[in-house]
Amino acid sequence: MKTLLILMAAGGVALAGASSPLYAACKASHRPGMNPATGGMPCAGNVCMAAPAPPATPAAAPVAHYGEIDTAALAAMVMAKTPMVILDARSGKYDDGRRLPGAKQLAPDATPAEVAKAIPAKDTLVVVYCSNLKCPASKHLAEQLLKLGHSNVLKYPQGIEEWVATGHPVENPK
Repeated sequence: MKTLLILMAAGGVALAGASSPLYAACKASHRPGMNPATGGMPCAGNVCMAAPAPPATPAAAPVAHYGEIDTAALAAMVMAKTPMVILDARSGKYDDGRRLPGAKQLAPDATPAEVAKAIPAKDTLVVVYCSNLKCPASKHLAEQLLKLGHSNVLKYPQGIEEWVATGHPVENPK
């Protein structure tokens, strides 16, 4: 059994092997080098322009990523009253009740309804944090927000421990 290899080419189909039946049929259907089916467009080498290439596969959607923010930048944004939602990802025994100014608590396993209640719009600037660099909760919350379609998410990896250690104020809503 003979295998025919068909390769994609710009604007047509490459017919591998000048001895292939498809290539021979193409050549027989029009004058050598010309293709009447495409208004006289020439066939180039073994590429028949009468057999257009299938449409390109659409590129995969870009993968959303969250950014990171450091203590100085976050402090400047808080002092400037930059419109944003600050979310403390700590929950259960890890949540001591202290919060960055204006922060709300939202666990990484929050439901879509709880997320929607905490964040007014998908393009709202959101800063997530937890305890410190070792705490995974803010990473998990940031990833959850991205999965839910939020497009403007920053993670504050140093967390509340760094915030307090550098002398910034906290609130204690408990």
